[in-house]
Amino acid sequence: MRLLFCSLLLAGAAGAQPATLTGTVRGGDGAPLAGANVYLSGTTRGDAADAEGRYRIEGVPPGAHRLVASLVGYEAETQEIVAEAGQEIATDFVLNGARRTVGFVRVEAPRDPRWQSQLATFEQAFLGESTLADSVRIVNPEVLEFREGVGGLQAAAAKPLAIENRALGYRLTYDLRGFALSDTEVRYDGDERFEPLEPASNAEAVRWAAARVRAYRGSLRHLLRALLGGTAEAEGFDLFLDEEADASFNADAFGRSAAGRPRPADARDVFERRRDGTGQLRFDGRLDVHYDEAEDAGYPGSRWFAETRSAPADEQRSSIELRAESVAVDADGTLAAPLDVLARGYLGFERLADLLPADYALPPRAR
Repeated sequence: MRLLFCSLLLAGAAGAQPATLTGTVRGGDGAPLAGANVYLSGTTRGDAADAEGRYRIEGVPPGAHRLVASLVGYEAETQEIVAEAGQEIATDFVLNGARRTVGFVRVEAPRDPRWQSQLATFEQAFLGESTLADSVRIVNPEVLEFREGVGGLQAAAAKPLAIENRALGYRLTYDLRGFALSDTEVRYDGDERFEPLEPASNAEAVRWAAARVRAYRGSLRHLLRALLGGTAEAEGFDLFLDEEADASFNADAFGRSAAGRPRPADARDVFERRRDGTGQLRFDGRLDVHYDEAEDAGYPGSRWFAETRSAPADEQRSSIELRAESVAVDADGTLAAPLDVLARGYLGFERLADLLPADYALPPRAR
């Protein structure tokens, strides 16, 4: 998942037959790499290579995907694929060497106070500050290395991060490719695989299901799927477009979204739907997004709160700016180029702790 936030900071067409991915994973010497993980980035779909290095992933929805192969001790590799309905796609991987974190100082004593302070800053920016973040932990923080300078904090990981989300019921393996935090932005790039946790009781399973519904509603993926389906307004989103907004951000102007310069916008003003079930964001200036649901209890105390207003509200307010003329959106509501989308306000507040797999779908009773 590649994300850019500012200010500190489902398949395709219905009924489409899924595709199947097959292939092998080998080392640089040609030997099969048994146990290598191959997965679709951001989803629960994946497989472990067998003794011959072979893998098979079924049920792949049509569309563009990022396929990742990783194994501890090797540099992860990715390939961009486009799956068509009913197609079987063969994709082979060759993994080489262990990853290097060039320019980062490795801390041999993980309890060093400076490293601990950097870790706390990283976790706050990476996992987020929502109430869900209290139940999310990085299991192996010792693999993280940090570098600080005038540009802010940068982080790298010698191995994939193991993350346990007891709020939503997932275990994530996150291959961190880059992280940079400044006074105005946090930017990170990586690939994650979701694995459902086993609930300890029926009550915990029910709590997780309810928490997932709450996390989905009002999220960026919810917005994009609603735009794809032409149901944004019906699903609780109000859009306001300020075509004259410049790249700098003005919190006071944002707080006057509904009454100031921004005008109410129809979804067709900012989003183009395509016949194949995909679409693209396309607009100039700033898109303000209001979602008809109360804010998370942790939001008023976060650094992102001041971007929207000085007092709590009964709705979630965000803004989106594009760093490209347009940004494609896959049929499952995934951005093709996430770093070209700048999210502020409430959408910037929600981070990895609130993230659901790309293949998550609301249960029928919650729709």
